[in-house]
Amino acid sequence: MFTIRKINKKSDIKKFIKFPTELYKDNKNYVPPMEMDEYKMATKKNAHYKECEQQYFLAEQNGKVVGRIACVIMFPYNEKNNCKYARFTRFDVIDNEEIAHALLGAAITWAKEKGMEYVHGPLGYDDLEREGLMVAGFEHKGSYLTSYNAAYYQTYIESFGFVPDCKWVEWRFKMPMKRDERVERVAKIVETRYGFHEKKYRSINKLIKDYGDAFFDLIDESFYDLYGTMPFNEELRKQTISLFKIVLDLRFICLVFDKHEKLIGFGLTWPSLADAMIKTRGRALPFGFLKWLNAIKHPKAMELGIISVKKEYQKLGVTAFIIKKLFDRISAVPGIEYADTGVQLETNTGAITSLDMFDRELIRRKTCYIKKID
Repeated sequence: MFTIRKINKKSDIKKFIKFPTELYKDNKNYVPPMEMDEYKMATKKNAHYKECEQQYFLAEQNGKVVGRIACVIMFPYNEKNNCKYARFTRFDVIDNEEIAHALLGAAITWAKEKGMEYVHGPLGYDDLEREGLMVAGFEHKGSYLTSYNAAYYQTYIESFGFVPDCKWVEWRFKMPMKRDERVERVAKIVETRYGFHEKKYRSINKLIKDYGDAFFDLIDESFYDLYGTMPFNEELRKQTISLFKIVLDLRFICLVFDKHEKLIGFGLTWPSLADAMIKTRGRALPFGFLKWLNAIKHPKAMELGIISVKKEYQKLGVTAFIIKKLFDRISAVPGIEYADTGVQLETNTGAITSLDMFDRELIRRKTCYIKKID
C-alpha cells in the first residue's frame, strides 16, 4: 500500500526536493537541480509567492518516498490568457502506474477544488524554469537548465488522459562550429544594410546597471506569445540577475543595437554546470560551490540560454547574427566540445530557421500535456 499526502513542513519539503536525485542516482544522464533554488520555490522566498497558489504532494510506501508532484496556479498566466489553468510541476515517480496516476489525480483534485478547469504540465513557475516532459533523447546527458525524466513517465501521463498541448526540441552544436556561407552573408547584411551593431562591455556589473531592466522588458515583449509565458515580476528580475551574475562571462554575451543605439536583441550563453551538478548532487556544501566555480572557469560545454530579439526585427537576420557572434567566441575557447540549446517550440519556425545555417543535432524532444478537469 502507498499513501499520497499534502505537505507543508520543512522536513517533508526536504524529502520532496531530494527524491529525484535519489531516484536517478544510477542514471549518468540525469542532472540534479540546485537544491538551494528548489528550497526557495517552496517558501516565501519564491519570487512568485504573492502571485501564485501552490500545493506539494508526496507519495510514500513502507516509510519511503516513491513519488512527488506539485500543483501551481499562476494568477498572472490566467489573467493574461483569460483562463482557469493550473500547472503540475516537479513530477517524479518510481516505475509504478498506480502511484503515478494517484499523484496526478491528487494534483487534479486540488486544482478542481480551487475552481480550475484545466491542468497542464510539466511546467515550472516561469519560462526560465525546467519545462516539458522528455519523450525522446534519453541517451543524452541532460543540461543544467532543462528537464530529464525516465521514459515511462510519458506512458503513465498519457494513460491517465493527458494529451499533448505543446512540443519543444533541443539542439546540440559540436565545436568547432560548422556553418554554411549564408552565415557570413546574413551577418554582413545585418551590419551594413540595417546598421545593426554589437556593443561590448568590460564589466558585468556595468552591463547589468545599464541594461538589466531592458533585458527583461525585451524578453517580456519577444516571448509574449510563446507557450506558458508571463511577464517577469520585480522580485523575479532581482533573483534572476543575482543567480546569473555567477555564471555570466562577457565573452559569451552579445548585445545588438540599432543605429539609434537602442537595444534590439541580445544573446546569453554560459558554461554548462551539468557535470558539476552530477558530481555534487546539486548541493552547494561542503565543496559543491567550488566545483561549480571550476566548471564556470574551465568549461567543457556551453548552454545557449537566452536569445531575445524585438518582434519587428526577428525576420531581419538578427538572431543568426547573435548566434554567429556567440559561436565564434565559443569556438575560440580551447576545450569546449559542444553547446546545447534550451527548449525551442516546434512551432517557432523563425527561431528554428535561423539555426538552419548551423550544423546541429537534435538531441531531445519535450512535450507539455493538458487535461480538462471533469
